[in-house]
Amino acid sequence: MHPPVDQRRSSRRRGIAVVAALTVSGALFAFPSAQADPAVTPKDVEKAFHEVEVVNEQVNALGEQTKKTQAEIDDLTADIRRQVRTYERQKQALGDAIVQQQIDAPLGPTASLLGSDNPDQFLEGLGAVQALNSTRADELATFGRTSKQLKNRRAQLQDRRQTLEAAQKDAAAKRATIRKKYQAAKAELDRLSAAQKKTVNKSNTDVDVKIKASGKGKQALAFAMAQIGEPYVYGGTGPSSWDCSGLVMKSWAAAGVSIPRVVGPQIASGQAVPMDQLQPGDIVAYGDMSHDGLYLGGGRVVHAPRPGKTVEITSLSGFTRAARVG
Repeated sequence: MHPPVDQRRSSRRRGIAVVAALTVSGALFAFPSAQADPAVTPKDVEKAFHEVEVVNEQVNALGEQTKKTQAEIDDLTADIRRQVRTYERQKQALGDAIVQQQIDAPLGPTASLLGSDNPDQFLEGLGAVQALNSTRADELATFGRTSKQLKNRRAQLQDRRQTLEAAQKDAAAKRATIRKKYQAAKAELDRLSAAQKKTVNKSNTDVDVKIKASGKGKQALAFAMAQIGEPYVYGGTGPSSWDCSGLVMKSWAAAGVSIPRVVGPQIASGQAVPMDQLQPGDIVAYGDMSHDGLYLGGGRVVHAPRPGKTVEITSLSGFTRAARVG
């Protein structure tokens, strides 16, 4: 005997509900990244992103080396062109002189003098021949030096080209490393809970900060503070995205002070400052020269932190080196 219709419908609804629950449960198991992994902490995520920034600064340094090497190549190329013109001009002059000498005296000027019956004419002519040979010797010596310089310049050019090629290959390899490490850092981030992600990615963009700075330091800080809220981008030097050293470089450029592109050289370009004697505008950096920012005063730093965040204000924690420029 079959159960009543209402009972059969109720059973079907319960069955559909169970299937739906299993489907949702299956979806959750198919995408474990949607759940927080208690083994991953916000500190792990920040460490993963920091590892990317270390490589990013290495790429920045290689970029600066590449620019310098290319400039050297351009200078050498121009110098070689000038020397080639000098070389050809001297070579032509020597060739013309030798040809003319053969036309004037096929057996040489000394042979012509030997046939002279006039002793005075012979002595005068001999002096002229000696002077001619001396001049020719000087010309040959000059030509030899030009030829040697040209050869050396060409060797230098080849060396610079090889250096450039090696730097470009190294940079390409490190960019690949950046991509790999960045994906790993993002994977770490995805394993956090929604609340943890929100906290980790939150940037302190409160610009209500009183800065007691003056002169060029004040100008540099004013520029940096104006960038608060703009995104971090690897290799960013503005005008609307930044990495850490790009922001520091352009901030001081806005104050009329030229400093290098990379964290380490930026610190080296200034006067070392003890951490307990910081003044607003000083450059502060991590000990491994992987990250830097500008000191605001009151234990605060304006910096470009990492992807996913924007230019912000942070604490002095983690910064252990400082330099004063301007």
